[in-house]
Amino acid sequence: MKWISSIVKEFVGFLQGIHRATIESSVSSLELECAELEFALLTMLLGSLVGIVPMPTTLTIELLPYFKDELKLLELRSIKGSDVLSDLMSSLGGEW
Repeated sequence: MKWISSIVKEFVGFLQGIHRATIESSVSSLELECAELEFALLTMLLGSLVGIVPMPTTLTIELLPYFKDELKLLELRSIKGSDVLSDLMSSLGGEW
């Protein structure tokens, strides 16, 4: 009977590990999606700088104070622009 309880404990631990891994994978995917959506919003706000049809200027000026952190993110992305392959590999996960 003792070996049955140890097997059940191991199986429960295995299922908990799968559950934790699924949650971590989902969270990292959501964080990546959030960053991409922030980038898309900044592109809409600052699109006139690169020739994309912009939002109305008054709306852009009203929204800019709320996007201080996102502007820093845009600056970091422009600095890391040449490192697209490493961003792709890090989004795939794994420990290489």
